[in-house]
Amino acid sequence: KSPVPSLRHRAFCSVSVLPGSAMAPASKGLVRKKPAAAPEKEARQVQKKIQKKPARGAGKAGEGVEAGEDTEGATYEKLSDMWEAELKGEAGRKSWYAKATSYWQGQESSINGVLGGYPETNAPDLRESGRFVELLRRSGALATAKGDGAAVDCGAGIGRVTGGLLRHQFGQVDLVEPNKRLLSTAERDFKDDERVKRFTACPLQDLDLTGESYDCVWIQWVLLYLPDDDLVAFLQRCKRGLQTGGLICIKENVVRDGDSWIVDKEDNSVSRTDAQYKVVFERAGLQVAHEMQQTCWPKRLIPVMMYALRPMDAGEAGLSEASATMKR
Repeated sequence: KSPVPSLRHRAFCSVSVLPGSAMAPASKGLVRKKPAAAPEKEARQVQKKIQKKPARGAGKAGEGVEAGEDTEGATYEKLSDMWEAELKGEAGRKSWYAKATSYWQGQESSINGVLGGYPETNAPDLRESGRFVELLRRSGALATAKGDGAAVDCGAGIGRVTGGLLRHQFGQVDLVEPNKRLLSTAERDFKDDERVKRFTACPLQDLDLTGESYDCVWIQWVLLYLPDDDLVAFLQRCKRGLQTGGLICIKENVVRDGDSWIVDKEDNSVSRTDAQYKVVFERAGLQVAHEMQQTCWPKRLIPVMMYALRPMDAGEAGLSEASATMKR
């Protein structure tokens, strides 16, 4: 194996926040893209596929990049071109999701398995997510006190984020995970924890939170599997499951600084650009309350971003695009 270098020496990395947030400026960082565990030679090959690359035809800062590629060498002028090629009819959509389903059936039900062979990234991830939640509370964006309110962990896997973060931040946590085998591990581990309530096996493209009343919908490293149209529809349903004043918190691989978006064909996951995500958020009727980049992370990988989203008031709809542009 050729694992990511140990992050212990960066245990006290500072947390930076992007301009436009009420929380101070972000530094340039890079993101984990869930590379498969592999022998040293193969790991280097995988790393080349997910390493940052200059975008073809990159525009000026803030303009965003349309062109992208996949790890098999196919290139696309726009993300919509890729979706058109991949999602031909109902069979195409089923085939798209089947790749991710097959991939996760082959991963072990452990921290090592859900983090793609890099368990040492677990602590920095949870630590900075915790700081993000604390900053949301301190700024007043998240109204619940620590230990109060309800959260749902979407794409929960074995409950890694629930166990290391959400159950300590909220009074009640529900878990949603498409893979029943991974979810059963979470059920076993949390069977005696009164804070962890419901376990639901459901793919996110079918999940409907309408009628729920969550203070926080936490979604991490799972939106990269959803096509744009399913992603917009899913976020709209999440919005309908929020308590008044509640937030949708997203943590995902996000390509920044003029680099190309990329599709990992091993599991059909898409690392979108910051601009592409913000277009999706707006289409779903959501606005960015705060955003923060994961800074304690291997420098050579794609960046990880955290976004806190709230429903967009009708009167603010016209301001969202300008606001998003200022934060890029």
